[in-house]
Amino acid sequence: MFPRRASLDSLPADASQSNAVFVTDHLALAAFLASQGHEPTLVPTRSGKILFRFGATPELNAAATAFNDGIATVDPVLYDAARIGLRKQMDALKGGAR
Repeated sequence: MFPRRASLDSLPADASQSNAVFVTDHLALAAFLASQGHEPTLVPTRSGKILFRFGATPELNAAATAFNDGIATVDPVLYDAARIGLRKQMDALKGGAR
């Protein structure tokens, strides 16, 4: 039997690689991480989805785990600003504003 593929929401960073990355397609998680100071690179896919790619660090992994466990705290103003900024970047990559 083949193992299930991990969701893009939770691809763990491989700490053994010097250029390890953390990738998610989850806007809320990406906005949370961005509001915590982790800057993503947005990567469009052929299917039209946008992936958020972060450089993996122990701090980013801890923040992502806290978010996924529901124990993360964030300043709502910082979160909203990060979410709006990411949406603007996504819209630009998709060729227009919403």
